[in-house]
Amino acid sequence: MPYRLSRLIRLCLLLLALATPFLAQEAPTISISPAAGPAEQATFDIQISGLAAASTYTVEILFEGDVVFSSDETSDADGALSYPISSTPGDLPGVYTLQVVSQGEVIASAEFELTSATETPVERDFPGDVSVTPASAPFGAVQTMRVSELETLTNYTVEITASETLQVAYRRVHTSDEDGVIEIDIFAEEDDAAGLQAVAVYDEAGETIAAGEFTIEAPPERDAAVALNPARIAAGATTAIAVTGLAAFDSVTAQITSDAGILIDTVLARASREGAASLNFTTAEDLAAGVYAVEIFIDGDKLAAAELIVGELAQEALDVSLTVDPPRGEIGAQHIITAGGLAADQTFALVILDPAGAEEYRSERSADADGAFSLTISSDEDDAVGEYRVEIRDAQTDALLAEANFTVIAAPAAEATVGGGASITIDPQAAPLGSSHLVRVSGLRPNETVDIDVVFAGASVYRTEKRADATGRVRLELETSDEDELGDYTITVRRGTGNQPSAVLTATVKATAAFVSTILGDAEVIQGRLADGGAEVMFTGEAGQVVRINVASHDFDPAVALIDRDDIELVYSDDSRGQNDPLIGPFSLPYSGAYTLEISAKPLMMPQGAIDGEFVVTIAEVSLAPLAFEQDVAFALSAESPAQYFALPVAIGDSLTVTVDSGGALDTLLQVVAPSGLEYAFDDDSGSGFDAELSSLVFDHAATYVLAVSTFEGAGGGGGTVTVRRNPVQALEDGTARVTLNDKAIRDLVVFDAVEDESLILNLLKLKGDVEDLYVTARVEGMEVMAYSTMGVPDDLPLAFVMPMSGRVVVTLEKFGYDDGISLDVSLERP
Repeated sequence: MPYRLSRLIRLCLLLLALATPFLAQEAPTISISPAAGPAEQATFDIQISGLAAASTYTVEILFEGDVVFSSDETSDADGALSYPISSTPGDLPGVYTLQVVSQGEVIASAEFELTSATETPVERDFPGDVSVTPASAPFGAVQTMRVSELETLTNYTVEITASETLQVAYRRVHTSDEDGVIEIDIFAEEDDAAGLQAVAVYDEAGETIAAGEFTIEAPPERDAAVALNPARIAAGATTAIAVTGLAAFDSVTAQITSDAGILIDTVLARASREGAASLNFTTAEDLAAGVYAVEIFIDGDKLAAAELIVGELAQEALDVSLTVDPPRGEIGAQHIITAGGLAADQTFALVILDPAGAEEYRSERSADADGAFSLTISSDEDDAVGEYRVEIRDAQTDALLAEANFTVIAAPAAEATVGGGASITIDPQAAPLGSSHLVRVSGLRPNETVDIDVVFAGASVYRTEKRADATGRVRLELETSDEDELGDYTITVRRGTGNQPSAVLTATVKATAAFVSTILGDAEVIQGRLADGGAEVMFTGEAGQVVRINVASHDFDPAVALIDRDDIELVYSDDSRGQNDPLIGPFSLPYSGAYTLEISAKPLMMPQGAIDGEFVVTIAEVSLAPLAFEQDVAFALSAESPAQYFALPVAIGDSLTVTVDSGGALDTLLQVVAPSGLEYAFDDDSGSGFDAELSSLVFDHAATYVLAVSTFEGAGGGGGTVTVRRNPVQALEDGTARVTLNDKAIRDLVVFDAVEDESLILNLLKLKGDVEDLYVTARVEGMEVMAYSTMGVPDDLPLAFVMPMSGRVVVTLEKFGYDDGISLDVSLERP
């Protein structure tokens, strides 16, 4: 068996030598402290003196007569060696001998002892232990969190907070297994912040019992591209839409529109963690032949587009024109390619052939709404002189639509090329602090790099470098803050050559508003007025306090956002309970301290919302009563208590029906509020008489929702019972599921289990009926892994997707619009 004693510290070699020879010194001595220590844990301080200065010796450690460690060491200028050692795993208890050897002779020795090791518990701040594997992973990749050393079969709250923004990204109750372990697969979604993430685990008393951290690496920049397979189909056929270059788990929307801009269909999907999305679009059998645009959107921004040809097209003669100005120029000169006579938004191939006839450039381009196109190009020293040909070709057939020529000639050696004029605009030019200003620069060289410098009172306060696009344009959004100075800011575009355009941005005073606050019972009522289209109302709360926030106005349609102390939006609400007034909550406040309500006017028929008008904010503290499933639970309403709130704990895949029975005495309302504080479901008169009812209320992750019972008048007194029943849930492992949607039951769900990276096909077979719109989603622990939306449903609809993680999949089918309803068979295929 090997024995190991490791050297902890090596001293630096000193090159000073003493003149005194070794033979003239006293015999060396060895001091070992302590004399004994536990095996695998002890550290010994070895001091050797009386050696020759700057001389080399062999230090050996022996156990039971065998050399278990040997090292050559050099003494310092005083003839000393400092030799710390530490016992390592595998060392046996017993007496060890340390000896110093010079020229094969032992000149000094001493002993130390390793005793039996004692177990020393590892000290931690908390009794539980958190580990995340891998500790760092790309955005969207699965990381496994393991929380151990917990009480068995006990509920704990696991919370993940982004360290940089302090945004709570995850908070869920989990139950430990029989070994006291909780294991969770986690991954970043599109709204999560990259960087270091802090993990905290709380017991039911709110005490922290475990903590840890892990890192989410930032996602790469999007470089979206879309391809159709096939790009030409018959009416009633299906094309596969492949989108690449996205961020992990992007919510992708594909809009299919006609050449007149009429929306034909909308298809949704979730990108994989590799940033790829696959969508299927099935055309209606009576869809007119023509060219349709397939446009890809992320968060409302158009990222890519492609053309889909449906049916046989009648060839229209396009009078396409193409010019190059100037038609002749020296190397380095700019030439403007201008095309006209194309179809609106038509996609075409732009081709440039060099003087030898070889294809030097090809790119897919699109005309504008007027069928026009313009591009500025320039030659460089590597280009050949001679005549170039520019061609516009059909993107599908490559048929030649138009052509033009231009000539490049050699530039005189002494002549330099100077850039042309550039201009800058700011919109709006003047606005209150906190506003956003769009800066546009045009007239630059294609791909020219410029510095944009913002100067206030003679000092540069902001500077950035931008690169112009192929048309010589730059866009920059500048936003002033409350901390900025009032007055004029000069924005200058600094270029290597050419003019240096500048413009003035004026920051004006931000209007303030006065508020009147009163306390009515358990509620604070704040009256205020908009200033410049907005208002900020401050209030304080306690961690865990459940509040209900309502904003009402007779002057405008209000919207409200709840902002935390780190300027992070917690909740946003517009309309609620079928009315224009927004409602937040009941919502559990995450911390003790200050909160802000940002109130604005939602735009109605005008492009902008109202800039003035009175409003009333009501902030009320509420309590949640327990609610038993499958039982009639009594409630009582009065003018003082016009609503009663119940805690509604749900499990993954729950399908619930909630009914109210007031005996005909009340016009009741039902509202279900998500943990986010937003309305999840609402009903007025779907039940018996004027009572409310919520049928097939489905949930895709475990959480505690709030069930609110109130009346239409808001002040009616009376009582009754509310009942929550669990509906049977269909599992696709058991075979084909039958789903029927109508105006009474607008949604249903099916469930199944799947594993990470598994390819799945969800098959929908229409049996009878149809709907105006069908929305299909698949979620795992609340994470959307597939989405599909369509106007009408084809007879056979396969939906393919890949699982980003393992778990219980909840598939929700929901209809929109007023129609006769639909009956579907839903099955699962694992290819």
